[in-house]
Amino acid sequence: MNWLDPFFVTLGLSGLCFLFVGWLTNRKPPANINHLYGYRTPASMASQERWDFAQRVASGHSFQAGVMMLLLAFAGSFAGMNEIVGVLLAVAALIVLCVAMIMRVERELKTAFGPVPRGKKKAA
Repeated sequence: MNWLDPFFVTLGLSGLCFLFVGWLTNRKPPANINHLYGYRTPASMASQERWDFAQRVASGHSFQAGVMMLLLAFAGSFAGMNEIVGVLLAVAALIVLCVAMIMRVERELKTAFGPVPRGKKKAA
């Protein structure tokens, strides 16, 4: 196992960041709708109730994505791929996991609250 393998470093560090963000937003979620940090989409910012729900759900999905990235990083570090291929595969995995996380949170928001009402896409 090469600890400096680009695939391992890219997905491993990303996984640690996702774990930390998931843990942090679970411990201390942003209390009010803001444009600085937290899970911010039109659906999550439509009301305070949606915001609170989205922060709770997104923190869990972020933690899960971080665990998946770390598992992939360790598994991929034994593959012995060349540097360029390793970075490209790591970035592709990162994008897929991010998109999957967002889709899951948005689906849960829609299931819990229904679609975002027209004209209510932003917090006042």
